[in-house]
Amino acid sequence: MSKVAEIRDIHKSYKSGSQQLEILTGLSLDIDEGEMAAITGVSGSGKSTLLHLLGGMDRPDSGSIRILNREITSLTALELSGFRNKTVGFIFQFHHLLPEFTALENVMMPLLLRGSSFQDAAGPAQELLSEVGLQERWHHRPGELSGGEQQRVAIARALASRPSLLLADEPTGNLDPHTGNAIGSLFQELHARHRLTSVIVTHNERLAGICSRVYRLENGVLVA
Repeated sequence: MSKVAEIRDIHKSYKSGSQQLEILTGLSLDIDEGEMAAITGVSGSGKSTLLHLLGGMDRPDSGSIRILNREITSLTALELSGFRNKTVGFIFQFHHLLPEFTALENVMMPLLLRGSSFQDAAGPAQELLSEVGLQERWHHRPGELSGGEQQRVAIARALASRPSLLLADEPTGNLDPHTGNAIGSLFQELHARHRLTSVIVTHNERLAGICSRVYRLENGVLVA
């Protein structure tokens, strides 16, 4: 089975006042194609930092991150932007939807940024919104949608560019248990249907339980 991500001996620290806080201390990880991996751990352990490094949103102090056999730590800012748009789908706890745009326009956005015409982007976006159960909500803005519906829009948006790697940071963390469980089930369905490779940071034990592998981040390294 081919590897989508290969992380080797990653170190990452941040300065806090006069102190240097070591977040990741020699972390290594492989993500196989088709895998659905969960990253768990206490708050502040570095889970989101790891996800941001994987997605090229931040850079490690040292170590190697290869995505689809491409070393992303050496890419320029412009190259990283292109890499993220073409290769990675992001889902965040707080959606980050654009409030002035409709659900449909939010899902179209990655395709429009890639250079697709409005007409070419609309079709796939409508299909994805239908897949996540929002076929009647295309023209609603985020403020007119519930928290669970907003997260479904965010999931559809993340899938719009057909990413090789899907990264989700606490996708159920801002939802009530019932809605969170529904989103977890949706993740499982979409992962299989779209043959995704996913890494999910979560405190939700039920969501972690449906993943093919579960890691715990402790003292800057991963424990399987």
